[in-house]
Amino acid sequence: MNRILAASVALLISGTSALAQHAGDILLLNRGSTLVTGQVEQDGALVEGTRVFLTEFGVFPNFTDEPGINSPVGEFVSGTTIGFTIRKALRKWDGSDFDGVPAERISMKLGPLGPISTPTSDVAVTGFSTLVASNGEFHRHYGYTLGAPASDGVYLLELELWCGNAPIANSLPFWVVFGQNADPGDLDAAGAWVQANFVNPCRADFNGDGFLDFTDFDDFVAAFEAGSASADFNGDGFLDFTDFDDFVAAFEGGC
Repeated sequence: MNRILAASVALLISGTSALAQHAGDILLLNRGSTLVTGQVEQDGALVEGTRVFLTEFGVFPNFTDEPGINSPVGEFVSGTTIGFTIRKALRKWDGSDFDGVPAERISMKLGPLGPISTPTSDVAVTGFSTLVASNGEFHRHYGYTLGAPASDGVYLLELELWCGNAPIANSLPFWVVFGQNADPGDLDAAGAWVQANFVNPCRADFNGDGFLDFTDFDDFVAAFEAGSASADFNGDGFLDFTDFDDFVAAFEGGC
């Protein structure tokens, strides 16, 4: 379906937009005429810059509509369309990396739009677009379905967001990590691996600001002391002093 038709069909479903952010949603912002992703925290706080999101297939077999994508009211001009691109083939976690392309594919759908499925090789697939609400808010919960054989495990989907009719630059790539009857520890470890290897390849730059300094050290220590999965530096699913030692070694080695 082309973008103009998709935007027209979106008029039928734009009334489903909510007026407040939902905890766990992907935050979508317009910063300097560039789309920027973030995270809606459980306490409602809005954190900019997040690019890795964890979710699980839920009550309906092999399906979830989380995380949603949500912007604040007034973030966009009424009439703006927001669409997505699937950037690569689906990947599956093998306990140490996401190198493998599984037999499964994930399809994305919203009402009458779609389904758009992940490719079988690393070629980009352009999805559909929908209108922001009349109040300038964008709030959508795409339906994600894991196709046959839908085996248990952890899957990785790489996406990008774009504006179809406004001079706003695309978002940076972001990743949704899906658990299919997966152990929570495996899901957390896989998310930490994506953060370390895709978002922040200079692993000692813990806060991802492009600079390696003692702010990174302080931020890592705070995450470690809080028991955050982001401090599982070696991605083995356990938070212990091995992670601390590995971070210190990476920090001292520089970038």
